[in-house]
Amino acid sequence: MIFSLLSYKSYQQYQIWQENDVSKYFLPPYQSVVYFIKYSFIHFFQKHLISLGAGLLFLGLANLLNNRFQKRFFEEEEPYLGALGLFTVGHPLWIFYFIAVMAIGVLGSLFLKVSSSKLQALSRRFPFYYFWLPVAIIVMIIGKILI
Repeated sequence: MIFSLLSYKSYQQYQIWQENDVSKYFLPPYQSVVYFIKYSFIHFFQKHLISLGAGLLFLGLANLLNNRFQKRFFEEEEPYLGALGLFTVGHPLWIFYFIAVMAIGVLGSLFLKVSSSKLQALSRRFPFYYFWLPVAIIVMIIGKILI
């Protein structure tokens, strides 16, 4: 869905340039079509391709480490939710998203440890399950306000 939206934005940009007397010189036959493709890539697609790479890297590492340590860190769906959040927020917000999720995880684990008895706290872990996507939405809202 995101790449469809980005493709539509590229199409709109092409239409705007085509209708303007000055910017029509950025399009063929005056310029190579490669110029417009590079422009679209840099201005529309680049930030989501970077965050897609970060999301796929997170997904691979999270699944690898989770399987290696007998599913100690995440539920089955959690790596996919985290990767989706990383991809959706885009670049550079995925960095802040990752930091925010880790901070919430540390604070939640500390709260769980302090509020429970020692024996109970060792057998329980703080569930990220319900935090992945809401934190992504909050990061996107804060990113729109600040950037």
